[in-house]
Amino acid sequence: MTGQTHVAIGIATALTLSMDQPIENKLIMILGSTIGSLTPDLDHPKGKLNQKILLVNNGFYRTLFYISLGFFLYYLYSIKGEKAFLLLGTMAFLIGISSHRGFTHSILGFLIAGSLVKSGAIKYGLPPLYSGFIVGYLAHLIADFFTPRGIKLFYPFGINVSAPITIKTNGRIEKAIFLIISLYSISMLAKHVYLDLNLNISL
Repeated sequence: MTGQTHVAIGIATALTLSMDQPIENKLIMILGSTIGSLTPDLDHPKGKLNQKILLVNNGFYRTLFYISLGFFLYYLYSIKGEKAFLLLGTMAFLIGISSHRGFTHSILGFLIAGSLVKSGAIKYGLPPLYSGFIVGYLAHLIADFFTPRGIKLFYPFGINVSAPITIKTNGRIEKAIFLIISLYSISMLAKHVYLDLNLNISL
């Protein structure tokens, strides 16, 4: 599915799950879900995050960038011994050598990315960021599971898995889903604002 649909699904899910949270946690969770919903597409040169990160949006440069980044992070791990550099280096290297909907769309990619964000969220006291990231990432995988190409869920095994019923990327059904989810998110946002205002007035 397209990046905007992934973001819309991630935000809608975060808004739903954070209903009873303080406003600060809600905002952090929504930020986390947005990042998480875009992270799996780091394996595509024209993914929304790669459009910001890469100087040139093509497959060769993406591969070169992430493999080089991986080796640099391995070097940092060798001199500092911090596990985070090892995990980041491994993830960067696997993103570099993986095809689209490969490593980052797998259980392995989800676990490594989740571990990295969890360690950072715990270190800086931001558990809602981790919760949002997990929600956004999982929502992305589920959405792409319903596309004709499917995902390599069990990477490094090269088998693509997809749902029995699929949705064409950027087709009419996806556009309808995006519209419905956007309207739902607007209604949920209004509900959040209403509840927060009433809570502040009562205090």
